[in-house]
Amino acid sequence: MSDGGADLPDDARIMAAIRATWPPSRLERLGPFDLPAERTGTRRAISARLRPGAVAGMGSIEAVEAARPGTIFGTRDGAEDALAGLLAARGYAASGLSDLMAGPLDAIPGEVPSVSGVPHWPPLAICDALWDANGNPADRRAPAHRAQSPKAAILLRLDDRAAGALFVAIHAEIAVCHMVLTLPDMRRRGVGHLGMRHAGRWARAHGARFIALPVEASNAAAVALYTRAGLVRRGGYRYWMPR
Repeated sequence: MSDGGADLPDDARIMAAIRATWPPSRLERLGPFDLPAERTGTRRAISARLRPGAVAGMGSIEAVEAARPGTIFGTRDGAEDALAGLLAARGYAASGLSDLMAGPLDAIPGEVPSVSGVPHWPPLAICDALWDANGNPADRRAPAHRAQSPKAAILLRLDDRAAGALFVAIHAEIAVCHMVLTLPDMRRRGVGHLGMRHAGRWARAHGARFIALPVEASNAAAVALYTRAGLVRRGGYRYWMPR
């Protein structure tokens, strides 16, 4: 079967890859939920997750509230709608819908301009500085350092200047992009597409077949960029915030 259409990873596989490439330091099991040990960081890193195949009731939500007040929950659209309904009934507010997008690496051109991207690990100081200055300080980047190899930070360059950065890691043949950044003064110049090409080139060299990422559904420009790169929506994931 080709790497397109029905062969693309579904939302469950994408979520498993996202979680594997952006892992907590430890998971604590409470009823049907896995709770990351971290209390601060990205919502992706700290939200309570329903274990695959598990079923939650109102009592199990209340148990999480008692043990970890203020916990954010995450649900996959369609597969975990029953939990979403319970959270809504409990008074939680849906926030931060993400599209889970994936595509075949073969759809992303492998040719890239010379010295336009530098895959490396650990991150160069300039990558850390770019992320620090654009909403991803060290504590929020910690999951990248916990992820298993193969993984890479990619510094993007345009006109002999730093233009952006991203982190990419592979799980089960899926290369997942995180912390994708284009510097404000470099936007609308093709830096995002350049980043996808470099990530794709690196991922192919390390045995991946697909590329995937979560993107805020409200970010029309980013969704359009990834669609042009051959990615399609394979599901949705949303967060539930206590009121």
